[in-house]
Amino acid sequence: MKLNKQVLVAALVFTTASVLAFPQAKRIVAPPGSAVPGLPYSPAVRSGDLLFVAGQVATDADGNLITGGIAEQTRKSIENLQAVLAADGLGLADVVSTKVYLSDARYYAGMNEAYAPFFPETPPARATIETDLALEGSLIEIQAIAHADGRNAQVVSVPGEGTNTRPYSRALRIGDYLFIAGLVSQNLSDGSMVTGDIGTQTAQILDNAKAFAEAAGFEMSDLVSSRVYLADTRDFGGMNQAYRTYFGDVPPTRATVRGRLMSPETKVEIMLMGVKGEKEQIGNAGGTLSSGIKVGNMLFMSGFVRGSRALQGDMSGQTRAVLEQITGVLGEAGMDFTDVVNSSVFITDVRNFGAMNDVYREFVTEGPPPRATVGAALMSARGLVEIEMFAARDD
Repeated sequence: MKLNKQVLVAALVFTTASVLAFPQAKRIVAPPGSAVPGLPYSPAVRSGDLLFVAGQVATDADGNLITGGIAEQTRKSIENLQAVLAADGLGLADVVSTKVYLSDARYYAGMNEAYAPFFPETPPARATIETDLALEGSLIEIQAIAHADGRNAQVVSVPGEGTNTRPYSRALRIGDYLFIAGLVSQNLSDGSMVTGDIGTQTAQILDNAKAFAEAAGFEMSDLVSSRVYLADTRDFGGMNQAYRTYFGDVPPTRATVRGRLMSPETKVEIMLMGVKGEKEQIGNAGGTLSSGIKVGNMLFMSGFVRGSRALQGDMSGQTRAVLEQITGVLGEAGMDFTDVVNSSVFITDVRNFGAMNDVYREFVTEGPPPRATVGAALMSARGLVEIEMFAARDD
């Protein structure tokens, strides 16, 4: 099924920069020519020192997907990212975190080869998984976070850590922020895989994450957002059993989805973000995650799913129920959807993109956040959509 490019393309190639002011803590970065009528997301949003950039695909100035393989599409996606950054006076050197979604894990080596020259020094922390992409023919989508002083971010290393030969940093610190890459179960000394069951691999990853956090002067309690990618949804319970032992009373917010990982031995990949400051837990909390965590003027929210029996097979109903739940968490934090600065949407079938989008735009009516939308299996057997959001408001 071929989907509407105008609805799917998060950002095109822009030549003239423009930043639209917004009443609260965010500014929408919307260069002339970037807006599409009814488009429920922005190319980028600036909130404080952070710039959140929507998922970039390899489209030209007219919104058409370019021809070529993974190398060409990777380069074009990053060039599009570069254009959005430039609209806010930033460059690729300021990018501190990326999420790379590939339509096929076999493109990993070719993506890395094309990706590396764009980030010759202090490359961003990164997670890479295979998902379904909404734009027909697209091989790659790249979502990013940049910092106003990101070019001065410090690579975090731990004693005895071996050389990382991949074009990403395992952890970066900039000011009060810590960005930890998607970690897999490895010995940091030599990069060898630590195989074993899901509990063993989860524990190895979080031991490594703890080492990076402490080396950066952070505690595990400073970690506010987590993204967990599982190769097999049946490992969800085992992952949770190991995961819950690493965090205290305020565990990070979290989204968990299934995606093919870059090594067949890898059962799980975990990406984390930390922020220094006093934490306030918002909404209901489970044993392994917080619904929301407020730090200063920022609110981090988990990925929400509402796959009840009553809503089974109902994409519109599930999307509405999820966004109503997010409305409640935002309200408890004294915020609303105009304060949302970043969004990630996971749908089990990209053919449901239109139905999700129709409901999404009912809630996100002003100053829409940047967004990436990809196809991935969820941990709820009946769930069709999972939505994760960050928000910010000046006190």
